[in-house]
Amino acid sequence: MESVVFVLVVLALLGGAVFVWLRRKRRKAEAAPARETAHEEVAYQVSYAPPEFEWSGTTTGALPLKTLTYKQYECLEDARYGFRIVAVAPSERKQPQPHKTRAHGLKTVASLQKHGFLDDDGTGGYVITDHGLNALEVCSVRY
Repeated sequence: MESVVFVLVVLALLGGAVFVWLRRKRRKAEAAPARETAHEEVAYQVSYAPPEFEWSGTTTGALPLKTLTYKQYECLEDARYGFRIVAVAPSERKQPQPHKTRAHGLKTVASLQKHGFLDDDGTGGYVITDHGLNALEVCSVRY
């Protein structure tokens, strides 16, 4: 009787060890492709902006800002995706805007225009410049 109990305990321990080994092997196999795709994502980033709103890479010189506020970043992102930017008072920001137009605060738009990230489009609105596209690529954002 004692030998039967001994054999059952040994088989249970052996089965547990095999189970743990197989789980670790499966986890490593699942993690290996994830590491490779993460490396590939760093090398190639997906952008949903139209190609004409991607930085050309030709703008040179130091940017006047190293850090964008979240509102500045939000404004530049809207312009990057093809929206016309209009500067409005804070009380008017929630008002409906024409198609493909986004309203942002007067100070935010004035600051971005002063630094050369936005340019007047001649109709009371603003569009992003190549300098602004470069800022979106390299500036950090303060939340």
